[in-house]
Formats: sequence, structure tokens, C-alpha cells
Amino acid sequence: MRHADLSPIRRTSVTMRSITRTSLQAGVQTLRDRRIFFSEQRVMRECLRIALKFWRGRKGIARRNKKYNACLGPYEIVPFYTTEALRSVAWARCHHSGISLSRMMDFAVANYLQRVLEYWLRFEYTEQDKMDASLWQVKYAQRRNGSDFVISYEGLTGENNGIILAYHERSTILPWPPPQNAFFNKKPNPR
Repeated sequence: MRHADLSPIRRTSVTMRSITRTSLQAGVQTLRDRRIFFSEQRVMRECLRIALKFWRGRKGIARRNKKYNACLGPYEIVPFYTTEALRSVAWARCHHSGISLSRMMDFAVANYLQRVLEYWLRFEYTEQDKMDASLWQVKYAQRRNGSDFVISYEGLTGENNGIILAYHERSTILPWPPPQNAFFNKKPNPR
């Protein structure tokens, strides 16, 4: 069974460097050439999930306003359709690190697009050349920590009265499928 995010769709937009958008479009075209029909939105979500997985975030919350894209170059406004769960986790990460969603998305696509392509192109589809798939498998096998995962998000508002806003957020990255460890396989002790 594969994990599915059933939370509602959220429509927003991000600004992305033109060079990053060009590489995103080239990646989508690479997938289409091998008959994997993913939209830009799907590839962007996959890149964002990988960026969230590898984010360490061990320090305290940033004590500044969010920083926006600082890299030089022309920018484009790109629509971004995401789910409520992924948006919530991404915003919590942005709030913690003090960066904008646009800056994080630009980083995610620029740094993790190749990993996403390697992941999806390593499977032997019906019309794909087996030699091509094996080359992608070798490239992906050289990646660090290539396991599947699920991002779980929980948000709770304790108080919101117009003066005080107290809330708690927790995002957890879990392996998928869940590991078969002794805790889950323990049989009850008959007494």
C-alpha cells in the first residue's frame, strides 16, 4: 500500500529563478520522453518533500522576518498547487528557519530535481529500455538515504483571542512502509 495525502488542495504561487524553472521544465520533459507524464506541480511537490526530509533544523527558531530570494537573476511567478498537509509542513519549516516558501522551493528544485528524476526513471516500465532503467538504478543507488518516507504534520491552537495566539506544531518524518520491529510484532503476554 502506498501512502496518499488526502488533505484538501491549496493553490498558491512561488517565485523561482528563471534558470531553476528552465531546469524544472527540462526534467519534466525528460520524464515525458520516457512516457512518465508528471506535471511541473508534481515534480515540484516531490522536490519539496525531499528537501523537507533532509532538513535538519536542530537550532532554534529564527529571530528575524522571512528572507526572500537573494540570488541574482530574473524571477518568474510559478503557480504551485499543493495539499494542506504538505503546505502546513512547509510553512512550519519556513517559519522555523526564517525563509519564504519561494526561497525554499527554489532551493528544493535546484538541489533535488536530479534525485527525483533518478528515483522515477530507475523503474522498468513497459516501454522503457531495460538498459536505460539499469543506468538510472545505478545512479540512484549511489545516493545517500534513498528510502521512502511519509511526512506527518499536526497543528493545535491552544488559544486565539485576538491578543494571544498560542499554538503547537509538530512534523514527523517516518519511514514508509513502517518498519517491522519487535514493538509492533509483540504478541500479548497471556497470564
